[in-house]
Amino acid sequence: MNNPLRNRFELQIKALKGFDFQDFIIELFLLKYGEKGFTVLRKQKDKGCDGIINDEKRVIACYGPGTNNQNKFNKKADDDFKDFQENWHITYPNWMFVVNQEISPAYESKIKSLKSDALLLGLKQILFIVEGLKNYQRRKLAEYLKIETEFISSDYLAEILEDLLKGSETALDNIKYDTKGRINTEEKIAINYDKSDIEEAISEYGLLMESGSLKVVNDLLFGYEDEEIDRMKHRILYDYVNLTSGNFKTRLKQLTEHYLVKYSSEKDDDYLHYIRAILIHLFEQCLLGNKTRQEK
Repeated sequence: MNNPLRNRFELQIKALKGFDFQDFIIELFLLKYGEKGFTVLRKQKDKGCDGIINDEKRVIACYGPGTNNQNKFNKKADDDFKDFQENWHITYPNWMFVVNQEISPAYESKIKSLKSDALLLGLKQILFIVEGLKNYQRRKLAEYLKIETEFISSDYLAEILEDLLKGSETALDNIKYDTKGRINTEEKIAINYDKSDIEEAISEYGLLMESGSLKVVNDLLFGYEDEEIDRMKHRILYDYVNLTSGNFKTRLKQLTEHYLVKYSSEKDDDYLHYIRAILIHLFEQCLLGNKTRQEK
């Protein structure tokens, strides 16, 4: 998870109060543990239990105070722990207190004074859990918190680029865009696609332009060193040459599916969109496909 998205998660989580914070933690734990691994109870008259981590036999209590106040924290912890002891501890002997703030030594000391093996989960630990989710789960949580889509798309693209970089050997030569030989993208589409596919290809290119995805790819690449960019391009070109065959449309589809299987745990339309953005960006730069009719 890149820093912009992490910062948005942090801001949104810190702003949650009361039942809103409790609802968020329920969403988070359902994603982490699954519907069979985490039991959700009703909000009202829950007897101090905001959910149960079944395998750990652990009751959780959530606290979204809005402000940092030790006295209020102590009272909430005392009240929830009392309810836990009276209603849950025989069947579920473990207890966790969850707060959307940084954990202070005083907070930690208070929780341990109630139960020496109790867990205190704070903002940093919550963010760590968010980072450990699968990508589609993290996107679902970001949508739940109404985090802007540009932060999610940037994170997806950055993750793909970083993985391409890790899987690349040092480039033997630089891959530069030949500005002298530059041709219009629509003209390049006409050179590489069959007549029946040209309109569809132009439409896809236009949608990627309008959505800002091609600009996001370009902006993210701007943050890398030239040598790193070359290595990523070499990786993609190597895969294009060695893993695909057929006409250009078929080869681009095969390469897209290769990366979709590699980077997505399910048929994820968003991942498909971002992978295509990277590949179309390289096509636009004349690094994929033919630049002249003579090459066909």
